[in-house]
Amino acid sequence: MKRRIIACCLAASMVLGLAGCMEEEGYEGYEADYSEEQYESSEETEDEEYYSESETTYSDSEYGYPYDNHLGTAKELEGKIAVVSIFVNDATTGWNFESEADQQLDALIYKDLEIATDYLENVSKSYGKDVEFIYDWEQYPELAVDLDITDIDYREVDSNYNQFYNAGSNSIDQNVQTAKILSDVGADQVIYMMYFNTPETNTITSTTFFCHDSEFTYEICFMFMNCEGYLECPSHFAHEMLHTFGVPDLYTAVDYGITQEYVDYAANSGLNDIMRINDDPETGLYVYDSIPNEVTDITAYYAGLTDYSETVNEWGFAPSQH
Repeated sequence: MKRRIIACCLAASMVLGLAGCMEEEGYEGYEADYSEEQYESSEETEDEEYYSESETTYSDSEYGYPYDNHLGTAKELEGKIAVVSIFVNDATTGWNFESEADQQLDALIYKDLEIATDYLENVSKSYGKDVEFIYDWEQYPELAVDLDITDIDYREVDSNYNQFYNAGSNSIDQNVQTAKILSDVGADQVIYMMYFNTPETNTITSTTFFCHDSEFTYEICFMFMNCEGYLECPSHFAHEMLHTFGVPDLYTAVDYGITQEYVDYAANSGLNDIMRINDDPETGLYVYDSIPNEVTDITAYYAGLTDYSETVNEWGFAPSQH
């Protein structure tokens, strides 16, 4: 598949902070971490087309893409949402779409996106929300981009977590014409999916940066496509995409005051929430043609699909950002 190839060699700056991926025993963990440092913009543009609220800030690139300082580039799970797919060549991995293996993985990513976005649209509809994810790079070729970010190495994402965010957001800011893409597809918010062609020996799980009170304004899902010999499945995609709307993990006590007591309770009760497990609860295997996991009340609440959660109320967790 032919794409517009963009060379991008960034000198990413390191932001102080502690971050990493955590794993629950018996489960490939997916965790979204936070930085204490705010990604700030330095100039504005006169383009009023995407300007919505006083909270909106423009990136300092020539493209002038506006993001919400509170909710980031993925604002609400409602309306039309663009999904930009970025195929990353980093220091040790890359893509060669002349090879049959990479063509097959490319097709798998497309299928994962199709199933994951259909799933999220249907879940949203059940809560009375009209959502349309626009991901189809066959219809809109500008939604698929190749980027060289060779000063990062996926193997160092745990130790240089914020460097990854800086490199990713800077490369997007400098090379992806987000404002034009939103105009072309008729959307007003965006998720960035960055795909790494990791080997079977990779043990690092996918992770997501999402905005939580201006910590990560460019919301990026870092998808390490092969982990311990298993390819990413649609449930993983939907899980990571939900993070961009402020949804926390339920397999670890990290955010919103979620306690280890609740994490243990959810595990012991076999809670089949997509933010806790991503495999088939009956077989323990990944599923590649559907999503066998649920969106329970706590995930729906933190996604902004509902304004009340019995679980959150009962356990005394922090309120949603929506």
